[in-house]
Amino acid sequence: MDIKTLLGDAYREGMTIDEINAALADKNFVDPATLPKSVPKEVFDKTASELAKVKKELKELQESTMSADEKLKVELEKAAAAQLTYAKELSKLRAKEIFVSAGLTEADYSSILDAVVSEDEETTKARAKSIVDLIAAQKAAAEKALKAELLKSAPKPPAGKNGEMTKEDFDKLTLTEKAKLKLENPELYKMLIGGNK
Repeated sequence: MDIKTLLGDAYREGMTIDEINAALADKNFVDPATLPKSVPKEVFDKTASELAKVKKELKELQESTMSADEKLKVELEKAAAAQLTYAKELSKLRAKEIFVSAGLTEADYSSILDAVVSEDEETTKARAKSIVDLIAAQKAAAEKALKAELLKSAPKPPAGKNGEMTKEDFDKLTLTEKAKLKLENPELYKMLIGGNK
């Protein structure tokens, strides 16, 4: 549909945007009968306010007509809900303690914290410890692999007379060779640096 058809008799050549907008202002493009009924804001606000008041009065009426057992049951339900909330918070604190004591930062554990926490403190602690143990095992394996790789690439220290290393031989070693000797034979290393006094 073009602008000429939309405006009908109000259309003329060379109209400006403001003139077109003015001509379209009094046109109805949607049949009002097809639109859903709407309520003025004032009426809606008044009705919502009255509904809230009636709900409050109904709750007060229900509470006033409750028996002592029913009131007790409601209070017990509230207490149980509060206890559950506090149990989860305590469990969350225990999990955080375990993560922090393992050297993790909040950025390290924040994404998994909700998955670890449960209502039961012991379950939460067990989950947190298993994650810390997993991280420690992975770290140890990585360190062991790195150490093995470093030992492979380090040159063998020269042997002294009769396969024994002397102080003079030790002094001629490079720093890398001395480090390797310390790892492979710590007793000999201590003896050569004068540690067995």
